[in-house]
Amino acid sequence: MVKGANDGVVMASWVYCGSGAMLAPALLFLPPLPAAGWLLISAHFSLHMIYKVLLLKMYSQGDFGQVFPIARGSAPVLITLIAIPAAGEFPSATAMLGVTIICLGLIGFTLEPRKVQRAGAAPIILAGAAGAVVSVYTIVDALGVRLPGAGVTFFVTLFTVDAIGMMILGLYWRRERLWSGMTTCWKPGMLGALLSVLNFSIVLWVMSFNPVGLAAAIRETSIVIAALIGTYWFKEPFGPRRIAAASIILLGIGFINWAS
Repeated sequence: MVKGANDGVVMASWVYCGSGAMLAPALLFLPPLPAAGWLLISAHFSLHMIYKVLLLKMYSQGDFGQVFPIARGSAPVLITLIAIPAAGEFPSATAMLGVTIICLGLIGFTLEPRKVQRAGAAPIILAGAAGAVVSVYTIVDALGVRLPGAGVTFFVTLFTVDAIGMMILGLYWRRERLWSGMTTCWKPGMLGALLSVLNFSIVLWVMSFNPVGLAAAIRETSIVIAALIGTYWFKEPFGPRRIAAASIILLGIGFINWAS
């Protein structure tokens, strides 16, 4: 939705601010967030502000079918490695093999020399940086939803501060044009906000009781669906190379399921 919108900043404002507005009232009925939760929220807010900037810039400069796989495909291995010291999660050799195979398949979606030559290195660098930020904030979020008795509060607070952060960026980039722009695309904007809530609630719920690296690896197989979206909406090709990459990803999922 952000990539296909007339104004990506306006659409991103709808997605983030709309989802935050949906959930924020629940804070009135939830237990307070402990001090450790606020530290994690502060880390998430800072990281996600950086991610939002990288996301919007990479979408404006690169092809969706290339920058999205780089940003999301580089994350699972990094998350798995970071989770070893941060969360004490030591994946088995079979699980690590599955994560690595999935990442190879995801990277296979990006090996398009003609696109790299046409767009230059900037979109790839932005997407790689976004992937690194995703890896760190995913670990932060997983630790937050595992807080005893405060996981739901962390989840709702996370969406609320994300809405505040995107509003700050939206007003900085678009000034008074932000409000008029949002009124013209409220239907897809609200749909995007709802999908964002559904997506992240499922992801964080799974990460609350599963190794975060393995959950992230399965989550990022959505890149295959994203490639199909890029083919349908943005007229980007889905040829033999992407079919082979999708097959590799399925093989990696098989190894992860075998390990678990």
